[in-house]
Amino acid sequence: MLRTGSWVGAERWPNRTAHPDQWGRPIGGQVLDPESTIAWANTPEFPVSRPPGAEVMNHVMAMRKLGKLSDAVPVMWDYGNGTRVIKWELISRLRPYKDDVQLWKAAQAMRRDELAHPRRQRTRTIAEFLPEALKHLASAAA
Repeated sequence: MLRTGSWVGAERWPNRTAHPDQWGRPIGGQVLDPESTIAWANTPEFPVSRPPGAEVMNHVMAMRKLGKLSDAVPVMWDYGNGTRVIKWELISRLRPYKDDVQLWKAAQAMRRDELAHPRRQRTRTIAEFLPEALKHLASAAA
């Protein structure tokens, strides 16, 4: 379970298909409380910018009774330049932001290695570019 306020990543790496030198830093987001009014603002359920807190609370409790909010959390993604977007994300797609940055660095190094050695018969796995303590991230990236 992700804690409210924790920073997460989900392999959102700008310019990922470009040359590795052109890749942007991973986009990070902050997990919001599912009962937060800003998580529900301007949604089909509450098409206003400031939904009433009591109505949001009742809606969340009803959704939980139906078992619908057990695998998703609202995340406020920070795209830089003051641009922030709230999206509901599957918990299984999220990881701590520091792990996402390490995976980004490894993917960047792997892509640089592929470009430096185009005739290599066997491509190296991303696990070969991760520190020993973070090898478990390689299975999540696959």
